[in-house]
Amino acid sequence: MHETQQLGLKIREKRKADGLTQQDLAAIANVGVRFVSELENGKPSVQLDSVMAVLQALGLQLMLSNRDLDK
Repeated sequence: MHETQQLGLKIREKRKADGLTQQDLAAIANVGVRFVSELENGKPSVQLDSVMAVLQALGLQLMLSNRDLDK
């Protein structure tokens, strides 16, 4: 992923596929509803520990790889 908007979109898609509201996800991940909303909307200045809690609550993981700098 290259942008925070892409991450937010994937999180929103998974939340909806799981039948969760933003309120549900916030409660499961122990974060605020506003945080979930901002994360899903691609706000670039979110707290990484809270992002990780949301990903864990959805059963997702963040993976890193080297990017091809020639592109």
